[in-house]
Amino acid sequence: MNPTTEPVRYNHLGPEEAADAAKALTALYREVYAEPPYNWDDEHAELFAKRFEQQRQAPGFDLVVAHATSGLVGFTFGVTLLPDTPWWQNLIAEVDSSLTEEYPDRTFALVELIVAQPWRQRGIGKQLYDRLLAGRREERATLTVLPAAEPAQRAYAAWGWRRVAQKRNPLPGSPVFDVMVKDFT
Repeated sequence: MNPTTEPVRYNHLGPEEAADAAKALTALYREVYAEPPYNWDDEHAELFAKRFEQQRQAPGFDLVVAHATSGLVGFTFGVTLLPDTPWWQNLIAEVDSSLTEEYPDRTFALVELIVAQPWRQRGIGKQLYDRLLAGRREERATLTVLPAAEPAQRAYAAWGWRRVAQKRNPLPGSPVFDVMVKDFT
């Protein structure tokens, strides 16, 4: 794999195509999140695979993949949050209820944005991101990111995201995540 010369192709995949790609997505997830600051193990990859199976069937699901001749080099996906979403649970501090109120088509959750290490710093993450969010009908988007994930933090800040809260996922030993929001309107 030579990231400096191989062309990259981008494709949107629907729920059924996403099911076919799940194994490759999980392998790349495992590879990327084994790196610092995450240092996550196979258990996290297995949890990702289980969550992805549910998320790919959720309303508003969209997946964008980046492929080179050598294979999958990155992906991003998200879903539309439903009014009864657990997304805003486990916030560390109280926030204004107007932030956490959900109604149909209010918020798109950017669940993952992953690029394999040798392919970074080529604009692939931004291409994936732009293609995923282009034409979304929701009013805003949200995501979570580790405070220590400095490259991701810098990218999201440059792309107009703002930190609105912090949360701890309900899994035992789960780290604290920054919750970010970007308005589309």
